[in-house]
Amino acid sequence: MDLSEGQLRILKIVAEKSGRNPNTSVIDTAVIKDSLLPADELNAYLGQLEGLGLVKLGIKVAGADFRLINITNEDLDAT
Repeated sequence: MDLSEGQLRILKIVAEKSGRNPNTSVIDTAVIKDSLLPADELNAYLGQLEGLGLVKLGIKVAGADFRLINITNEDLDAT
C-alpha cells in the first residue's frame, strides 16, 4: 500500500503515542500538536487513514474538545 508522506507521518505519530498498542487510545489534539498541521488538514488525513483501515476514529462526544484515535493491526504493519 502506497501512503502519502503526510499519511505516513500521521500514522507514525499515532503509533508512537499509543506505544504501538491498538488498545491504547490517543487524543487527536496531541497528534495535532506533534504534527504541526492545522486541525482540518489533520482530520482529512485521519479520514483517509480510517478509510484504508489503518486507524479507528472515535466519535466526538458532545462537549468534548477532542476525539480518540486508535491504530489498527494493519497500521502496525504499515509503520
